[in-house]
Amino acid sequence: MGKQLKQLGYPEKIYLYIVIFVGSLVAMLFVTGTHLPEGGRPPYLFLVWNTFLAWVPAGLALVLDGISLLRTKSLRWMLYLIAGGLWLFFYPNAAYLITDLLHPFARLTIEDSYLFWQDMLFWNHLFTVLLTALLGLVLGAISLASVHRLVERALGRIIGIIFAAAVLLLSSFGVYLGRFFRFNSWDVLHQPIGLLRQILSYFTNMEHVLHAYAYCKWIFLITGFGYMVFCLFGAMNRRMTQGGD
Repeated sequence: MGKQLKQLGYPEKIYLYIVIFVGSLVAMLFVTGTHLPEGGRPPYLFLVWNTFLAWVPAGLALVLDGISLLRTKSLRWMLYLIAGGLWLFFYPNAAYLITDLLHPFARLTIEDSYLFWQDMLFWNHLFTVLLTALLGLVLGAISLASVHRLVERALGRIIGIIFAAAVLLLSSFGVYLGRFFRFNSWDVLHQPIGLLRQILSYFTNMEHVLHAYAYCKWIFLITGFGYMVFCLFGAMNRRMTQGGD
């Protein structure tokens, strides 16, 4: 058991989760403490829920690690399909936090004659949302790396790479559906037929297809680049550790 856990990246993975959890708590302090000049409720309280949703696939990645330790093959694969499906449905929520960067520009009143970037109010709002966006990128990278490792161990390196690329592509489209269609992850389970009909109807228009491509390519590039850097840094760190031993 100890050897298997080490192969899965423990206990370092738990340490990493703890650091990100503390970072999330700090980010939520800023979210709840940021106000508009006219007062009222903090304008970004929705980020608390969005950040929680970004943590769901990270938690499910740990569940999948636990399933991989089961000895009964049939039970293990059945639970893989269930937990893996849920993980895939919720995975776009991590990258979705990037798109919340639009809100400081939507909520703050910016006059043409006013150099708004000289005002710390703007930067406080922007950096608050940016911090949660970075948390989303990190949670997405860690979650995918964990599941990618399981797929690689079970099906080989090439299949693992294809799997990671496919997840990032699907996630980019999932973010698009969330931002422009206002769909949630559970809509896939709650109303799959209605969702599919709306998507098919929408994409009969080539202008809509081009719009989706123009948007999704950016999400894919940002998340893909972040994931590659994360993986390469991890590989470099492992090589240095093994060299030191």
